[in-house]
Amino acid sequence: MDEINWIKEQATKLQTEAKSYEKRAFYHELDKLADELATRIEQKQGELDGRIWNHKGW
Repeated sequence: MDEINWIKEQATKLQTEAKSYEKRAFYHELDKLADELATRIEQKQGELDGRIWNHKGW
């Protein structure tokens, strides 16, 4: 998840430095996208763990 944190940090930094509304909005949405991506990665990892430990599915 280090990559996600890096993306969020950069998006926040660039959002504060951006001069136009469009760029600030873009970086804001990029930050939200990184949150969503992190959530989906966590969900998929949990699903994978659950499938691996399901002895009936072996």
